[in-house]
Amino acid sequence: MIDLDFDLGTMTVVGVDGSTSAHSAVRWAAADAAARKTPMLLVFAGIGKSATSLSSAVNLRSGTTTSARARARDALATARVIARSAVDDDIDVQIVLESAPPAETLIHYAETARMLVLGSRRHGVLARAVLGSVSSVVAAHARCPIAVIPEDYTDRSSGPGAGPVVVGLDHSSNDDAVLGAAFDHASHLGAPLRAVHACEKTDPAALFSEYVEYGPHLDPASGPKRWIDRLVATWGEKYAAVDYTTHISTERPSHALLNNARDARLIVVGTRSRRAIPPLVIGSTSRAVLHHVDIPVIVVPAVLGRGS
Repeated sequence: MIDLDFDLGTMTVVGVDGSTSAHSAVRWAAADAAARKTPMLLVFAGIGKSATSLSSAVNLRSGTTTSARARARDALATARVIARSAVDDDIDVQIVLESAPPAETLIHYAETARMLVLGSRRHGVLARAVLGSVSSVVAAHARCPIAVIPEDYTDRSSGPGAGPVVVGLDHSSNDDAVLGAAFDHASHLGAPLRAVHACEKTDPAALFSEYVEYGPHLDPASGPKRWIDRLVATWGEKYAAVDYTTHISTERPSHALLNNARDARLIVVGTRSRRAIPPLVIGSTSRAVLHHVDIPVIVVPAVLGRGS
């Protein structure tokens, strides 16, 4: 990897490959970075330094690798122009061309970056940005949030009347990290926040303990509602300017989240334990969300919820 002379911890890192989906990711990341007055790093990876096969050796002699590097540099230059033209502010945009494979490169940068932003195509292909052979590995090892931006995404109106930031909570150790990211983005977007928790089934033991404590007139949904209200209120005190609401649903988690996000401009979800194998890291709810929405989705890794 290239040694950088700047602090990655303050930077938004964007994966660039010259595609229109990557351009959408660059635009979204530029707006986010400009709102925070933080720099961006555009990364193009996968341009090998040497031949690893006979065909590669032939390509090297014919100048194919040189041409590929030239195309990569052009892609980075174009992405930089897109980033700077997407915002009015003079944003600091750095570029890096890496020879290492994309997964290895993105894992390296996701270890210390503020956020990693990836572009994706819509619907069935959308989830591949996080579930594909490269990005699933990145998601399994990332220590920073990953933002997935649809190829044809157009930013919705900001300020009063803007769609909310919708955040899914699952009563796990990652909830605080997910809420922190959601409130942070809502604050910078000038948008309200809507917290959603789905409880399809009631744990009999938990219900009995609540019955003993609160009496026979207990509403079965009141326990989860008290929990989510207390949790979100803690973050609401830290972000007093953000209006928020909480919602409890008895639907499947993915349905609850999608139904509450019909007017949203951003969705924030968490991952499963980093001990899970890559295809399971994201979880069924997040996979369903990525498959069906046409707005940005931020995936917060479980490692942040453990405070490591």
